[in-house]
Amino acid sequence: MVSRQGRLFILSSLAFAVFTGNAVAGGFEKATMWDAKYAALAGAAVSSVNTSSAVFYNPAGLARIEGNDFALNASPTFVQTNGPAEGDKSYVKGERNFVPNAGITGAFRLNEKFVMGYGFYGAGGASASYEDVTVGSVVPIMGNMVDLRMTGEYSTDIKIMEAGLALAYQINDNWSIGGTYRLTYARADINLASKVGPAGALVGYNDLSGFNTFGVRLGAMYRSDDNRWGWGLNYRSDVNIEADGKASFELGPIDRPIYAGRDATAKTALPTQISTGVDYSLNDDWKLFGEVTWSQYSSIEAIKFVSSERNLAVDSINTNWNDQWNFRFATEYTGMDNWALRAGYIYTTAVTPEEYAAPTFSTPAGAHTFTMGAGTTLMDDKLALDMGAEYNLAKNDTVKGGGDLTATSKASSGKYDTNAWALHATLRYKF
Repeated sequence: MVSRQGRLFILSSLAFAVFTGNAVAGGFEKATMWDAKYAALAGAAVSSVNTSSAVFYNPAGLARIEGNDFALNASPTFVQTNGPAEGDKSYVKGERNFVPNAGITGAFRLNEKFVMGYGFYGAGGASASYEDVTVGSVVPIMGNMVDLRMTGEYSTDIKIMEAGLALAYQINDNWSIGGTYRLTYARADINLASKVGPAGALVGYNDLSGFNTFGVRLGAMYRSDDNRWGWGLNYRSDVNIEADGKASFELGPIDRPIYAGRDATAKTALPTQISTGVDYSLNDDWKLFGEVTWSQYSSIEAIKFVSSERNLAVDSINTNWNDQWNFRFATEYTGMDNWALRAGYIYTTAVTPEEYAAPTFSTPAGAHTFTMGAGTTLMDDKLALDMGAEYNLAKNDTVKGGGDLTATSKASSGKYDTNAWALHATLRYKF
């Protein structure tokens, strides 16, 4: 039997093998993930996906594959988050972070009715960082000016990766159903910079890692008799994530850490999600897509930290997030010889309330995502190549803040914004 440490090592290796991770658009997920075809279609895949990517988008779509396939998906993403990292009304530009999101999927037909699929892929995450942030004050003490400031890193780096094993069943020419078993793995580094009274404080939770051994996706898909339109439904169960690592705490003007290397566990979740959508062919060349995705982020009131050794300086980051809605619209044109052109738009509702805004999490504003791409086939249609690009942004110049972000710090008021762009490439071999 493989030990817990062994399983963590294997999952960690898999995570880096598929370059998992992604940028923040809301909660722990960006509006599009990987697979260049469906990213270019604004992620509106639930009604039409018919490749091994159905393991993620809608497992019922596996029953529609034309043949066995294996795919490599790369989606390098560059994200920058800006905000009042040094306190009320400040505005600090964050680092431009590179996040190499990706996925590996495959599928093979067992018989006329059953198809099996598998995959290792990025499923969520967050990436925002500010270097050399200064917090705290210079205050008079007994006639002397005492510098209580601290300078350090203020950042969030979370990577959530899944391994999925799926099975789909073709009920008849119109209906198919499917399910994916999910093994979820997370890695994280969270560094906080804030004031405790007049003193600056740096709190770190580093080298966090952990996994959840059970989660599911369940899907259904309907195609009309003439295949002119279709409908799909995809359900994702929530998974609780506990990641073990080390905690540290520094407080100005003390010249050594209050503690460092203390065992700590972070607790959060990837919430329940439901997607439903339709596609409709206007003619032989034009197709339209529409989809709505709901994610129950209101179930995450805080990211909590516990330690078996002693009390922690910060035992939770209060989020009090709202549910997330993604509204996806896309089109595809196939009137060119052996080429498909795609474009889409996504509107994502704000997950973070203004009262609990944090510079290293989602900007408290609706997000806009614009996508485009193209695809072609090679080697007598045995090899498919898809490419895509996206740009997303969220901005709020008048965030009021004021909520208890932690037990010792308030959410800062001021200007918050996030911008990110990504490239997508998928190479799929059909056999």
